[in-house]
Amino acid sequence: MSNYSLQLILAVSVAIITYAIYAVKKDFSASHSHNIAIDGWFGRGKKRKDDERITPFKISVPEEAIQDLKFRLKNARINYEPLEDCNDFSYGFNSKYLKYVANYWLNKYNWKYHEGIINTLPQFTTEIEGLKIHFIHAKPMHNNYEVIVPLLILHGWPGNVFEFLKIIPLLVDPIQQIGSDISITFEIIAPSIPGFGWSAAPIKKGFNTEVAARIFNKLMIRLGFSRYLLQGGDWGSNIATNIAFYYPENVIGLHLNMALVFNWKALLYTAFGTITPRLAYSSQTFHQRATGAFLKDMLEETGYMHIQATKPDTIGAALNDSPIGLAAYILEKFSYGTNTTYRSLHDGGLTKKFTLDELLTIVSIYWFNNNIINAIRLYKEYFQNTPIFNKFNRYISIPTGYAAFPEDLMKQPEELMRTMYNITNYTEIKAGGHFAAFEEPKLLASDIIKFVKTIQLE
Repeated sequence: MSNYSLQLILAVSVAIITYAIYAVKKDFSASHSHNIAIDGWFGRGKKRKDDERITPFKISVPEEAIQDLKFRLKNARINYEPLEDCNDFSYGFNSKYLKYVANYWLNKYNWKYHEGIINTLPQFTTEIEGLKIHFIHAKPMHNNYEVIVPLLILHGWPGNVFEFLKIIPLLVDPIQQIGSDISITFEIIAPSIPGFGWSAAPIKKGFNTEVAARIFNKLMIRLGFSRYLLQGGDWGSNIATNIAFYYPENVIGLHLNMALVFNWKALLYTAFGTITPRLAYSSQTFHQRATGAFLKDMLEETGYMHIQATKPDTIGAALNDSPIGLAAYILEKFSYGTNTTYRSLHDGGLTKKFTLDELLTIVSIYWFNNNIINAIRLYKEYFQNTPIFNKFNRYISIPTGYAAFPEDLMKQPEELMRTMYNITNYTEIKAGGHFAAFEEPKLLASDIIKFVKTIQLE
């Protein structure tokens, strides 16, 4: 008997066992309703009526905060060296390159310049469930389009709304930026997740991605959009999926560039695909996926997640006090998130796809807003305050598009995506990693437009 035949028999056996588990669990989980509270309160004190006014907003970091940052950078203690035989990012952020970053941030980077760039976009705040919610609201500037689609676009960690500054112009005027044969444009709403950017941080337990979904759906309704399109990556993907699940009557379509597929059918496919990927997956991309190497990468690159999901305030205390520590922690994630092979480079390949100014603007937003502790608390709230069945066994019936970027560690085969989502458009993108809107904005924008053409907009 050939090795291939043995693999096939083993794959079928694993599939049968996994499906048996799925059948049992399906009956059990079906009895659990997926409900979400209609309201909550995460502001100070007792619940009161929200201030529902939409208030124009401009960023203005005080000069004393900028000088405090410069003082800390000038007095940073990078008084250690990498191992003699390890001049790369395999042990974490290379201290030799960190010295360069610190010097650049201190002597060349100009926050006020980048603050001005962000302020060219219309920004607003409003109060929802006791929290000030900051959002960008960019509208089309021309009447050259047959259809204007409201689009709620959601960021993740360790990013923020600055990630969207390159993709927003492409989406509000795609004829000028992408191609002349486009009849669709978008009205963009890009909020800061509470605890990120200029949105207020929750001060009570329980703010998970389901609550974020409820708040952002309230935001869209307050802005006058009873139906709208969703797009997200990282936490934005999870929040957008929650909106589509809990508020399908408000959602036209869902577009993702990252997805975590949790259900028994997906486990079956994964088990089957581990042994015989050619039979499990139609795309050659996933025929080459070595499960052992994938799991090794996952273990090596997700240690931060365990810390943030258990004791965020401990690591947060160090990061909140040291801009250099904060930069090392955040930018190392941008290195491997862009391409896992970049960890073998002395500079982590950070400026292969981004400028140092762009990256330091992301970090500076965290620093000036004291974001880091509040942002990483979302991991603890997700893992400890989200019912397991709300994360694991559900199906999204809303039309869904998925952009599989080749260097994203968590890219999913189409077969797995179909076990959880109503996929109407699946695209293997030719380049890019985890931070798609930031790294490859034109490719992502083009795929969003491609997806929208597959769905009913009315």
